[in-house]
Amino acid sequence: MKKILIVVDMQNGFTSYKQTKELKNKVIDLVNTKTFDYVIATKFINKEDSQFVKILNWNRLKNSPETDLIDGLNADYVFSKNIYTCCNKEFLDLLKTVNDNAIPTHVFICGADTECCVLKIATDLFENNIMPLVLVNYCDSNGGKEAHDAGLKVLLRMTGKDSLVNEKITSKKQLDKIIEDRKY
Repeated sequence: MKKILIVVDMQNGFTSYKQTKELKNKVIDLVNTKTFDYVIATKFINKEDSQFVKILNWNRLKNSPETDLIDGLNADYVFSKNIYTCCNKEFLDLLKTVNDNAIPTHVFICGADTECCVLKIATDLFENNIMPLVLVNYCDSNGGKEAHDAGLKVLLRMTGKDSLVNEKITSKKQLDKIIEDRKY
């Protein structure tokens, strides 16, 4: 099984607060370890007629440079989305393709925002029989610590304690152990 990392919405428009600026550096360092076989970055692009605009009155991340991935983020694939999740048939087919034509049993996740897109993607993977492995030290929220912690609490409830990984990632061997400890 390939080690696949989903980097959620690490874009200029989502990395303007202290905690997400720090997250940006952590994620770039993580990707640069070359520990993962594939890195898939999601890219949120807001649309004028979206629910984010109509209901939340949130008009950001419509154009470059806000929608651009952060400098230094080297991804094998970039998957654009205009909702919280990337988990649709096309994305699941991509996971299958990069995993030697088999749906992966586990996928690693990092990025922003823990209580929104990270939570939704992890839950959708869970519901598609893929264990999400959320790298807690490589996630954060533009909503601050309270929002990040709330996201982790809900993830714990929705996807189980084994889906939260509280380790600094340094090697492929470590990833193998994380997966081995979480066989189901």
